[in-house]
Amino acid sequence: MKKFAIALALSIAFIGQAMAVPFTLGNVFVSTGIGTVLEYTPTGTLVQTLSVGTGFITGSTFDASGNFYATRFSNGAVQKFNSGGIDQGAFASGLPTPESVVIDASSNIYVGNVGGSIRKFDSAGAPLSTSISTTRVDFMDLAADQSTMLYTQEGGEIHRVNVATNTMLSDFSTDVENAFALRIRGNGQVLVADGADIELLDGSGTQIGTYDIAGSGLWFALNLDPNGTSFWSATTSGLIAQFDIATGTVLTSWNVTGTNGTWGLAIYGEVTQGGGGGTIPEPASLALMGLGLAGLAAARKRKPA
Repeated sequence: MKKFAIALALSIAFIGQAMAVPFTLGNVFVSTGIGTVLEYTPTGTLVQTLSVGTGFITGSTFDASGNFYATRFSNGAVQKFNSGGIDQGAFASGLPTPESVVIDASSNIYVGNVGGSIRKFDSAGAPLSTSISTTRVDFMDLAADQSTMLYTQEGGEIHRVNVATNTMLSDFSTDVENAFALRIRGNGQVLVADGADIELLDGSGTQIGTYDIAGSGLWFALNLDPNGTSFWSATTSGLIAQFDIATGTVLTSWNVTGTNGTWGLAIYGEVTQGGGGGTIPEPASLALMGLGLAGLAAARKRKPA
């Protein structure tokens, strides 16, 4: 009986792995308020649900190997999934309400915390340093220089800090109203979800464009598409939309419901200036299928005739 129980448990684990779907370039990962991240195709078809646990899930990102990191705002942790969609457990825990996560060119991982601080970890999860330990950090993004971090506090400024020296810098912009998620473009421009709309700022922090959909609600999450010419944003009420940066045209949109809000958005292959992005080719799913079939075979072999 004990051997059968062990075999059954292994079989269930193998089946769970086989059900995971490798991530696809360009797919949209939406963080919810019910402990899940939903992966969609760019046209809004649900691919899979990544169960992170409970509570609010907010900012997320991918490393250069395609691993996915999601902040568990309600639980003080960052959860990691590999590029095959398989849960790897908590990458970091004991954090003061983490809301954002970004990765540098050396695969170090920065976590921004509403409870105060930007925490830096190496790729294995070992703590490296802490910046602005008593300062609230909501969403953030790392510049190409690997040291300048832009961050927001749900207010009228986009702040800056040098995370290499833990030195506060002058604000990047005061030309915003209610800044949430943001992304730095390769030309130095910055896109920011600003509540009532989405704003495009030039390299000096001056507003040069806006994006919106009538009656949309509060724009909260934002990320750049791998094509480099468009971006995605999400409202807290579940509207997901892709905009052309140059023209402002809405390229596609759909609604997510039953999730207690949408609080973060990542794109597999997303463009970042600091590093990461998950732009490697998709992993083969044959290995996962093989594991699942092996587990089923083991269980069947132990089944009484």
